Parts: sequence; structure tokens; C-alpha cells
Amino acid sequence: MSAIISRLARPFFWKPKGVVSSLADLPVSEKVPVKNDVSIAVSGKNPAEHPLIVAELAGGKIIGDLRLAATADDVVIGGIQTVAACDDPQNHYALHRRRLRFHKYRRGTALLLGASNSDNYYCWLLDSLPRWKMLQAAGWKNYEFVLLHSQSFRFQNELLDRLKIPAAKRLCCSKNFIHQFERLVVPVMPYPQRQIAPWACEWVRSLFPKQDGGPEKIFLARRGAQRRRLVNEAELEASLQSRGFISLQPENFTVAEQAKLFGSAKCVVAPHGAGLANMIFAPPDALLVELFHPDILRPTYKNLAAACGLRYAAIVGRPAGDLSQTDDRWVEFSVPAPDVLRVLKENS
Repeated sequence: MSAIISRLARPFFWKPKGVVSSLADLPVSEKVPVKNDVSIAVSGKNPAEHPLIVAELAGGKIIGDLRLAATADDVVIGGIQTVAACDDPQNHYALHRRRLRFHKYRRGTALLLGASNSDNYYCWLLDSLPRWKMLQAAGWKNYEFVLLHSQSFRFQNELLDRLKIPAAKRLCCSKNFIHQFERLVVPVMPYPQRQIAPWACEWVRSLFPKQDGGPEKIFLARRGAQRRRLVNEAELEASLQSRGFISLQPENFTVAEQAKLFGSAKCVVAPHGAGLANMIFAPPDALLVELFHPDILRPTYKNLAAACGLRYAAIVGRPAGDLSQTDDRWVEFSVPAPDVLRVLKENS
């Protein structure tokens, strides 16, 4: 009986039949009728290291909530979605996870816009959104679906409205399905992970015309966040406010409001977090001072600062709270105010 049940259930537990390392490795065949390199049209140059390829897959599939993209024959495509930065995608955990999924086929053309982690503000703004420019450069003006993460957030809808993507064509992909389309149009990620292409920053910035009148000194508070708490935030905030800084919680503002607030910033102090994606709206030569937990040091915003022509400094704080905790959702840290004031003085 268990063997019969297993055989009946097998079609609902999807697994890949193979992996290619990138879109460039997909053969142009009847199942990949179109494969365009839009590097020059998008960035003005032809980056041999990371060609900006957009491919049409006949019968292409999206697995779950944008986790994987696969051909009609269940060959997973590396270089995009969860396996974007994996040197050995065949051994990526996502390819070996078994989850009950139901098959859903839709006629028409679907454009993959959201990255697998596009529920994060930074990843939406700089990993996902620039792919729209790539899709448009490849000539995809007519479509039935734009594919998005399973969760819909206000900041996503605001930018989709700005791009004039009709709400009726926005399809949030549930993790419980294998989503197959008559035509699936798949762009690579705009740049390799932990790198940032200046063209992507410039294009996102162009969506919000420059506006003056924002504060020149900004401190980004994390009291609305649920992870990586800065335990002495109130003390640091008071010290910075006495020196002319304005405290902001980015999640309380629309993207347009954040673009205006950062548009005049000459100095931003903030703990590491997605709100720092707004530095793309800061004027050239603005200073970013990023605060880190000692066990969570990431180059994301240092690279963003370099791509945008900003100055950058980092301060590594001290662990606090439960020192046995290693999950970055729960770690806490402190950064002494004198350390921050010293770095500000050194970079003034």
C-alpha cells in the first residue's frame, strides 16, 4: 500500500532533471526560441564577465515562490533566483528539497521580474527592479503576467504602479505550485551577487526626479526591525540629534518620500539593514557610516557606495544580549557614541 501511495504522490514532489550554470549555457532550440544579450542597450557596454541575457523559454517553469526557474524539461537555470550566486548549483539545497507542489499551467507570456528574495526592500530595489529595464530592452512590451514573490508589499506595488504595470497582470507565485507558462521570459540577475552595477543604480534613481529640501544629516533607526537590534540606539540617537541629525524609520515612508529624504543627505549613519538601499538617492560624495555586529560583516553597502560615488566608513560594534546566539535574526550589538563621533570627525 505504501508503495502505491508513493507512486501516486510522486508527480506532486517536483525534482530537477538537470542544471545548467547560466542562461548563456542554454542551447537555442525549439524550447529556447529567443535568447538576447541586451548588455550594450542596458549598460552601454558589453560586460564579458556578466552578459545581460534575456531568454524566452517555451513551456518554462517557476518553482514555488520564485525559488527556481526551469525549462519545460525541468532543467534548472543557474545564475538567477535562489541559485544566482552558487558556484556549484547542482549541489544547492533548493534543488534537493522536496515539497508538495501542484502543477498550474497558464497560456500567454510571463515576464520574470522578482528575485527569489524580493520581499526584502534592498533586493526588490536593486536585484529585481532593474530587470524590468532588461526585459524592455529585449523588446517584451506585450505580456499577460509579471511574476512576483508570493508576498505583496506596499513598496513593491508603489514601484510597479510607477512602471505602469497593470495590477491585473501581477502574478504572485505561491510556494505550493509549479507555475508553467506558454512562454516564460527570464532575465539574468543584473549583476553578480555582492556586486552592484552603476547602470542599475542610475536607472532606479531615474524613476524619482531629484528633489531638494530633505535633511542633510540622517540617522536610520532600527527600532521597527525585528533583527540585529542596536541595544544602545536611544543613546546614540540622542548624541547624533544634538549634532543636527534627523532620525528616520524608512519603513514609515513611501519609496518616493524616502527618495526625497535622501536626496539632500550629506551624511547618513545607520546599522546594517535594507533601508540603506536608499543611498542610491543620495547626492555624490555623501558619506555613509555603517554600523555592524562583529559577526555579521557584509560588503553590500560598501559596494553600493562605490557604485554611486559615495564616501564610506564602517564601525564594528560589540556583541550584546545572549552571546551564544548566532542567528542574525536575534543577535544584538552596541556601538559606542564616541566611536561614531570620531569617525564623523575624521571624515568631515
